[in-house]
Amino acid sequence: MQPDLLFVARANLGILSDDGAHGAPDLVIEVLSSSTAQLDKKRKRLIYARAGVKELWLVDPLLLQIQRYDFARDVARPVQLIEEVETFSTPLLPGLTLSAAEFFRR
Repeated sequence: MQPDLLFVARANLGILSDDGAHGAPDLVIEVLSSSTAQLDKKRKRLIYARAGVKELWLVDPLLLQIQRYDFARDVARPVQLIEEVETFSTPLLPGLTLSAAEFFRR
């Protein structure tokens, strides 16, 4: 799989090498498009969960929403639906608060 963006925590940097990642990143971010949305929401979500990814964020630029999945809690449903006007955080990045609006800014 080749996600749009990924994050690997310092403790897991050993999965990275010159030829790519050899293991699951901690966080995967997929930006949905009309051509890939169903693949990202269904098939890739399940593959990421089985591979050991901790979180998946599905960024929907049409609805201006982010679906945050925490696979340790629930593989089937997002643990958080973030609207454009909201801020949010993740336990993967303690102390960091993100503005959803920044994901959609042009």
